[in-house]
Amino acid sequence: MPKHTKKRSTTKRKHRQMKEHAEANKAKAQDSKQLANEYEPYNINKRAFEVFGED
Repeated sequence: MPKHTKKRSTTKRKHRQMKEHAEANKAKAQDSKQLANEYEPYNINKRAFEVFGED
């Protein structure tokens, strides 16, 4: 006798949710990259490393 397995509908629903979450995360990552590029001149940490690198 085979073990009890999940119903196909459950698996399909889980895969659909994973796909939706992946798309949402891609959009968030794109937004954060855009913001990072816009605010790069104001990034204090990056400027501090540049100063220490010159010494």
